[in-house]
Parts: sequence; structure tokens; C-alpha cells
Amino acid sequence: MSLNTQFALMIHAILYGIFIGITFDCVTIVKNQLFNKIVQIAWIILYWTIQIPLTFIYIYNVNEGIFHLYILLFLALGVILYYKFMRQNLHHDLEMLGESLFIVAKFIKKLVIILVISPIMFIYKLVSDIIIVFLRILKLIFYTPFAKLGIWFTKKKKVRRRGKKTNTNNETESKN
Repeated sequence: MSLNTQFALMIHAILYGIFIGITFDCVTIVKNQLFNKIVQIAWIILYWTIQIPLTFIYIYNVNEGIFHLYILLFLALGVILYYKFMRQNLHHDLEMLGESLFIVAKFIKKLVIILVISPIMFIYKLVSDIIIVFLRILKLIFYTPFAKLGIWFTKKKKVRRRGKKTNTNNETESKN
């Protein structure tokens, strides 16, 4: 490997280290907007599970599959350079970008609720109310008359007695 290639690889590694610093700053800005600690931890783990393979794929493509330890050192140097010299200037801009993205996301969420979810819920409530009214009409037309007929048929008829009630025990004793 020539000296020019190694120098280009060094520059690429430093620039990718700066990229890692910037993306990690973006992730921490988003992480600070999240309220749940478990979601914050999952967000950081997700970032590193995506970033580490991307880093190795980038190094593999730039260096034609040859991986040296000094590449990791230059990646770390790029991250350190970002945090020492560029973070103060970029961090405020990244925070503003993050806040504006959250505002846009909230607007899109409200827009989706107003334009998509609310009409679907309205149609659902309308259809369910129509079905309930239809079922009540069917109940009124068919069930109520047949239920009253069933009650009329199963009703016990009262036997009407005339005269005085007699005690059968008294009659048998008086005959004796």
C-alpha cells in the first residue's frame, strides 16, 4: 500500500470519525426528547448496532478489505477532533434542527389524526350507530310481538270458584 493511499485512508477515517461524532450528537439530542429511560437506552443501543457495521463496511470499501488498527485510532481521533473543536459550533444548530424536526413531526401527527384517523372513526361510529338502530327496529318488529304472544300462551288461566270454600277435613269429621 502506497503512502498516498495510506494518507487518503487516514483522512477518510478522520472524516468518518467526525461523522460518528455528529451522528452521536444527533442521537443524544433525540434521546433527550424521549421521556422513558428504557426507550433512551434502547435508542443508544440501536444507534451503536447500526453505526458499528456501517463503520466497518465503510472502512472495508475505502481500504479494499484491509483493516489496520491505526484506522480505529484515526476514527477515534476524528471523534475527539469533533468534540474538541466543532461541537460548540454545531451543537446549537443540531439542537435547533432537532427541535424543528420534532415540531414538524408533531404537525404531521396532528395532520394525520385530523385527515385520516378522525374520518375513519366518524365512519366507524356512523356505521355502528346505523347497525344498532337497524337491530332495534328488527327487535321491535319481530321479537316484541312474538315475545308477547309467548307470554300470553304460557300464562296460567285462573280458575274461578263460586261459593264458599269448604274444608274437606271438617266434612269427614262431622260425618263420623
